[in-house]
Amino acid sequence: MAERKFEYGPIARGIYIALLWLVILTAVAFPELLLWHLLLILFLGLGLRPLLEKTGLYALYAHVAVSFVERRNRKFVETRRREIERKRRREMYRRFGHDDPRLPKNW
Repeated sequence: MAERKFEYGPIARGIYIALLWLVILTAVAFPELLLWHLLLILFLGLGLRPLLEKTGLYALYAHVAVSFVERRNRKFVETRRREIERKRRREMYRRFGHDDPRLPKNW
């Protein structure tokens, strides 16, 4: 069996389970909508995942989400990288002699 490309999250599963339980309420309160409700549940349960995988919409969504997160975190990563490089350089030059007492702290 082919490995699935993605799994539904807990919120999506909870909504689907709630829709399953709402079949009873729909059958009692709105019998004319029962067929549409059942068709929606069948599509969500059996047809949505293959549709998303075959059309490539899930891969597109995953790519856009990852690029958005990377773009958002790029500034933080660059700043952190500069801090680490400065600290490494400071430690390297600290071995050469003592700091002048006239210099400011953490120079």
